[in-house]
Amino acid sequence: MAYVCRALDEIRSTLGDDGTDPSTPLQRLLAAVHNGDEPTMAVCLDEVHNALQAAADALGIYGNVRNFQVLGVQGLEVVYRCPIKRCHGRTSAEVDSEPPLCSVNGQELNRDLLP
Repeated sequence: MAYVCRALDEIRSTLGDDGTDPSTPLQRLLAAVHNGDEPTMAVCLDEVHNALQAAADALGIYGNVRNFQVLGVQGLEVVYRCPIKRCHGRTSAEVDSEPPLCSVNGQELNRDLLP
């Protein structure tokens, strides 16, 4: 889910999903996130992944997750956590607004320090 949050605008563009049709895989996924419906979220993640691959994004969601590199932490590192606890959030390098906002619901991300 973290990849979807981080790349929501790009995913919308790839799928041609402007957010107006509630029956699209992406809109169903976002609704499940808002409702806290984890079983539906899992099914919808698969549907969005498949839709991305059908739209010529060979990696889809899961390919991008597998390529995620975990970086070593030196000193204190600022991270921004998901306010609704649906993904692991973002590092300070992945934040481009102040205050950083959730791509899914617009709430401010929770700032935290990693020791």
